Amino acid sequence: MKKNLTSSVRKCIAGVLSMAVMAGSMAVPAFAADDNTGSDNLLTYQVAEGLNLNDTTAFADSTEAWQYADKISSHVDTSVEKMRAIFAQRKVSIVEYGAQPHAVFDIVEGTYKKSEEDAKAEAELAKTNTKAIYAAIKAVSEAGGGTVVVPAVDGQVFYTAPIHLEDNVNLCIEKNATLKFTTDTSLYCGDLMKEVYGDTVDEKGLTLTRFESVELMNYSPLIYAYGKKNIALTGEGTLDGQASVGDGEHPETMVWQQWKKKRTYANGTTIEAQNAAVNKVYGQGQTNVPVAERQYGESEHEEWSGADDGFLRPNFIQPYNCQNVLIEGVSIKNSPMWEINPVLCDTVLVDGVSINSHLHNNDGCDPECTSNMVIRNNSIDVGDDCMAIKSGRNGDGLRINRPSFNIVLENNTFVDGHGGVTIGSEITAGVKNIFSENNEMNSDDLEAAYRFKTNYIRGGTIENVYYRNDHVKMVKSDKPVILVDLNYDIKNEVKRMEAFGVDYKAYIPQFKNVLFENVSVNAANEAGKGGKYALQLNGFDVSSIADSCTVEPGTPDCYISDFTIRNSSFVGSEQNFQMTNVDGLTMENVSMTGSTTADSLSKCKNLTFKNCDFTGSATKRSVFAATEGSVLTGSVFEGDYTDVPADTWYTDAVYAAREAGTMVGVADKTFAPTAQLSRAQVAQILYNRAGQPTVSDAQAFTDVAKDQWYYKAVQWAAENGIAGGVGDKMFAPNAAVTREQLAQFLYAEAGKPAASGELNFVDASAVSGWATPAVTWAVQNHVIAGDKQADGTLLLNPRGNTTRAQTAVMLHNLAS
Repeated sequence: MKKNLTSSVRKCIAGVLSMAVMAGSMAVPAFAADDNTGSDNLLTYQVAEGLNLNDTTAFADSTEAWQYADKISSHVDTSVEKMRAIFAQRKVSIVEYGAQPHAVFDIVEGTYKKSEEDAKAEAELAKTNTKAIYAAIKAVSEAGGGTVVVPAVDGQVFYTAPIHLEDNVNLCIEKNATLKFTTDTSLYCGDLMKEVYGDTVDEKGLTLTRFESVELMNYSPLIYAYGKKNIALTGEGTLDGQASVGDGEHPETMVWQQWKKKRTYANGTTIEAQNAAVNKVYGQGQTNVPVAERQYGESEHEEWSGADDGFLRPNFIQPYNCQNVLIEGVSIKNSPMWEINPVLCDTVLVDGVSINSHLHNNDGCDPECTSNMVIRNNSIDVGDDCMAIKSGRNGDGLRINRPSFNIVLENNTFVDGHGGVTIGSEITAGVKNIFSENNEMNSDDLEAAYRFKTNYIRGGTIENVYYRNDHVKMVKSDKPVILVDLNYDIKNEVKRMEAFGVDYKAYIPQFKNVLFENVSVNAANEAGKGGKYALQLNGFDVSSIADSCTVEPGTPDCYISDFTIRNSSFVGSEQNFQMTNVDGLTMENVSMTGSTTADSLSKCKNLTFKNCDFTGSATKRSVFAATEGSVLTGSVFEGDYTDVPADTWYTDAVYAAREAGTMVGVADKTFAPTAQLSRAQVAQILYNRAGQPTVSDAQAFTDVAKDQWYYKAVQWAAENGIAGGVGDKMFAPNAAVTREQLAQFLYAEAGKPAASGELNFVDASAVSGWATPAVTWAVQNHVIAGDKQADGTLLLNPRGNTTRAQTAVMLHNLAS
């Protein structure tokens, strides 16, 4: 960026940030000024070979995906090492440029605020130090780059207003040093900002920034950079946003948080001070109002919550449209809003940072429209999402249209928060190529380990998301481990759209290739640590939204799909599955134990379970067997037969027969698959298939007494021409059934349809003449397939006795 911007370019900075232009392996974001007179080009993002910013190709498998993740990490690490060489060129202290340390101004007991005198003194120190710190930063940048040090000074701190970084500068907060950002909110815009940062802010001293992913002119973030390259924030010291000043309850005692907290105003209205401003900026983003006209910052109406020109809190650290960003080692606390929020950046490393901030909207790290980023070795303990990957909100997100992608998270510890690793909710431009591994969730205040959130107005495509080797030690007892909410906050969203007075269309979210591998949940099996749900996955029908927005003809229902979990374990969730509108969930080698509440499924289909173990839980085979398109290969459930292996040629058929009520076990958990079938048992099976209709009282066979368990079944079979007996009014109920006899039973049940053709089996001649039509029909309809021998020949074995397993398979084939 030029050192002296013309007024037209100054206007451009306050203008609308246009769509990122993608071309080959580079992306060039450009300003679209209100009058299109801007002449400066912004950064051209040069990235490593193979990291194509516009690549949406799905990976062939997880191995290929993680190889790509390694490439991202290697690119970022290499870039950071080059940055370190620049930062090592020179080192200066902010004290050399006039910064003044001071003892901490205390809070007056009973007021939860500083004294008026101390507050004024703090503000004056902040002005002095802001000028000094920026003078050091500017001088080092103009000299070619280096490190600006905030030193530790005998337990004193440095009060400051917002700090803006310049090219090739590392702001290093030394161990035991603290930067405290002033509680005088007026210094985050206005005259001080204009004096220090000149034409990089607008006429009111407002900064181009974002509030919850919508662009606006607002208070400056506490640490900010626009259009810079090779910038860093490092050290072992502390950054204190002081947003916790106050009692946490009474807004008049609070600084930034007073605008989020509801309070009662002089006119009797109880409302959040920020409410009108939030609705206004969302509306401006939705209706494409030029960003220069989205004016907020310090409100002139502090005592009335109906004002719409202020009350929007700034984020803590926000590099905006920057390349090569390092944030390392520092401790961050008491943020007004989101903590670390790179926007439209490329090549970012956040490493070894400690975040502890439990106020409203205190997300830990929010990459937004950002690419090629590594987040590792951090400890995040916050009042909102620990990690939340974003890409713009609604109309503003579509206008800029840059996704977040190529992001690696590794070896982080996520403590308190609404979500550990979250995608959303502001993801209108989409999120892709996200890799999370070796992360730990270790607090029972965590509301979800993994969270996906958007809605039918916000939309967005989530694709190529990979998790592996994460350890979820615990989550909150009334919250889910994995949460997908595709209608997040929709009631408020609709209200805001109605307040805007604008029409809007459905923008249906999509999932493409989300994979969890080797994730363990509550491995220690601690009581109450597995959450309320293992999986809470909720899509929606478009019919349910037709009354609230325009739905184009042919718009599909919103199903969660292409979602896979492998080689993972969930222990102690109260309920394993709570799902609506899921189409395409696959689970392989997953165990779930300890649940006590029955699963809840609505409008789900194509669920695949391969070699999963649900024993010791409330998950029932019957729930999933009855779901359209479900496959339960090699999986075991509580209540399964102990003598039916999980993956044999007859397993699915046996359980299908049980769920249909056609064949049940011979004991509580015993099916006896190799036991021979009797004629009475066949009659009972077919009678069960028919729904056990009423039969006459005229005894059909003399060897079938009325007090026998199979009496009604045999009576029904005789009355419907399915069984004629063996002669002399005898049925022979205990006689074993041969394969051709079973074919005859089934053929008669089907109404004896015409059957013709050859029986191409070596032993076809062994079929009895009376059974030939039945066996031919059974073969034609794939009820009987024959047994393949070692030499490849097929045998019918028509006179061999039929086992219970064989019968189950024939019935299953018939139903198919």
